[in-house]
Amino acid sequence: MHRPSPSILVAALAATAAAGCVGVPPPSALDLRLDFPDVRVLTPQWRTLVVDPERRAYRPIERSGAVFDPGRGLIYVGTSQGRFLALDTGTGAVVWVHEETDGFFSTPIVLEEPEAVIAGSDGGDLIALVPETGAPMWRAELGGTIRTRPVFAQGVLYVRTTTQRVFAIEAVSGRELWSFERPLPEGYLSGSESGVCVAGDRVFTGFVDGTLVALSAVTGEKDWDLNLAGEGHGELLLDDVCATPVMVGDLLVVSSYDNGVFAVSPEDGGQRWARSDLPHACGIGALAEDVFVAVSGTGLARLDGLDGATVWMRRFPAGTLRDPIVHRSLLLVADDVHGLVVFETLTGELLQTAWVGAGVAGVPAVLDGRAATIDNSGEFLSYFLAGG
Repeated sequence: MHRPSPSILVAALAATAAAGCVGVPPPSALDLRLDFPDVRVLTPQWRTLVVDPERRAYRPIERSGAVFDPGRGLIYVGTSQGRFLALDTGTGAVVWVHEETDGFFSTPIVLEEPEAVIAGSDGGDLIALVPETGAPMWRAELGGTIRTRPVFAQGVLYVRTTTQRVFAIEAVSGRELWSFERPLPEGYLSGSESGVCVAGDRVFTGFVDGTLVALSAVTGEKDWDLNLAGEGHGELLLDDVCATPVMVGDLLVVSSYDNGVFAVSPEDGGQRWARSDLPHACGIGALAEDVFVAVSGTGLARLDGLDGATVWMRRFPAGTLRDPIVHRSLLLVADDVHGLVVFETLTGELLQTAWVGAGVAGVPAVLDGRAATIDNSGEFLSYFLAGG
């Protein structure tokens, strides 16, 4: 029997409790705690407080991801207090701030054509801003919380909300082209936080009841769906597709919280392999034809994308893990208890943790030997990234 998934609430409460134990980080907190003293992968560059200091004591969970804009020398990030900022990548100085009533808990993206930075708010607005100034260009009111990164393809932005709706938005104007809704099952209070994956002419996403759906990228019509929900035999099962699906080679890899990790054909949803022994996967990343799976409370696994076989498994006493970020030979994972965690992609060796007095709940930005993230104390942190 399936019931509403409390996974989001549980994760939020756990992260809040963990954040509340550490207090406000002192100035020296940017110094890294090294698990391997001979290895220094992350070197601090700068730190900037991006939340209101008077509200910092409440220790909100800062779930916004960050994104580099190398052409302008900027990096963008949002906060739980409704501030969306552009900072200088060299110094950390704030270049501009855009204010909203509702917070930002999603990851922004930068577009080249049209030139814009796109951010989704908890108030349900998808907002386009001028990259140099932060001036608004357009606003699309989607009517539901946006917690994931929009995807841009062929002049269209694809994004979904926690109300289980998927939207196609014209990037130039903010005009809605189509939307698809999968109603919440009876008794559910909130939908999945899975993002969208766009591959070819299809848009893929998962829902709170364990259903994976393939939509036409042009019309929004459903091509196929696949039920990943398990048979509970009387116990509570959380079927939520909480990780964003990822293309690995010519297969689509997806997870269902209590039911494991699956690889399916993007053409018809036919299952190619399944790993029911890897439940609680809340983050998936890809490298060539291999897949990295971040398993909350357990650690990290690298799987062969062709057959799902384990390449390596690294146990790590983790909190809630986010999508693994592959950067050359390194793998960065945000952990809402331990901060940033760095692994070596080939062997899975744990190289370093960067704990700064609070965990990291958003997806870090990584580009050309640099990494940046916001932590749960509201500090935006930039590092030099060696060995990648």
